[in-house]
Amino acid sequence: MKKFNILLLFVTGLLAFSACTDSMDPVINPMKNSENKAISFVLNTPSNSSYTLIAENANSIIDIFTCEQPNYGFPAAVTYTVQICKGNNEFKDFQALATKVQGEKIPIKTFELNDAMNALKMSNSKVAYTVDFRLKAFINDSVPALYSNTVSMTVTPYSGARTPMYFVGNIFNNGWNNNDLTMSIFADSDMNDMLYTYTGYVKSGSEFKIIQNPGDWSTQWGYGSDGVLSTNGSNIGGFTADGYYTMTLDLNNNKYTVTPYTGAVTEYNQISFIGAFNGWAGDLDLTQSSFDKHIWINSNTVIPSDGELKLRVNHDWGTSFGGSNGLWKEKQGQFAKFDGGDNVKVKAGTYFVKFNDITKHIIMIAK
Repeated sequence: MKKFNILLLFVTGLLAFSACTDSMDPVINPMKNSENKAISFVLNTPSNSSYTLIAENANSIIDIFTCEQPNYGFPAAVTYTVQICKGNNEFKDFQALATKVQGEKIPIKTFELNDAMNALKMSNSKVAYTVDFRLKAFINDSVPALYSNTVSMTVTPYSGARTPMYFVGNIFNNGWNNNDLTMSIFADSDMNDMLYTYTGYVKSGSEFKIIQNPGDWSTQWGYGSDGVLSTNGSNIGGFTADGYYTMTLDLNNNKYTVTPYTGAVTEYNQISFIGAFNGWAGDLDLTQSSFDKHIWINSNTVIPSDGELKLRVNHDWGTSFGGSNGLWKEKQGQFAKFDGGDNVKVKAGTYFVKFNDITKHIIMIAK
């Protein structure tokens, strides 16, 4: 029976620690079994060799990786993490998928794989990329991590942009119109983790559902039970009095909350874009919504040239909103916040824009 020599590791660690009189950190040798061979474990070959990721299936599991637990020579609770890199990169640059599990069945979620590929600049939805996968086995900081063999697959991603979601109901005076683009829901970033949020004024007794595609009821979420969403549920309520509420929606785990908002609220007469596109000398006004004085919308905002811009209040620099989110510093974004002071880089185009001046969430989707 192969056994890991714990005593040898302990003594080696003590010697390394006591001998550490210079600036170097002590080094623990890679774990070896009784035959002086490095402990290893095998990632089994996945059921398919290629995948095409689809945004509409962002919260689905595309495959389940399997392996046998490494033989440490002692019982261990092992946590597995999936790591990916571009083909033949040998994990010099890699990303780890967010889901970690204890057990030898590791689910691969569509949006997590797509997000990791985007971070590694494998983002062209017209390209089938060779992606290398491996598993990291981890017990604790006292035991060196182990890595499996590499398995390669061909994967075609979708755009990193978040899938838009929409309210439907008598909430926000929508009148159960399921084809109203102004009912889009805010999110903190454009990474497709299926987390959405909305803070706004709601009348007592209002109800809503959530749909994915305007004009289409086939993909929807409603009330399953308190705090739980269901794809065939009833209307969601919980608005016991007129006032401001925050709704959080986790469509990946089918959870939601509705809570009264008690933070500060400031009213503005006008909010507009200003930037390089108009020489920082004019204002492109947004329209205050009819259902909430803190929601500003423009369905056809034309930005005629690439460059930086900001939002400002009342055509004056006394109060302005820029980007602090990294999304707005490096690339064109769709869902984020204008909650900082930096100018935002935006490409020329025509946009649907929706801005919440309470939370500073913004949706800016190119048409």
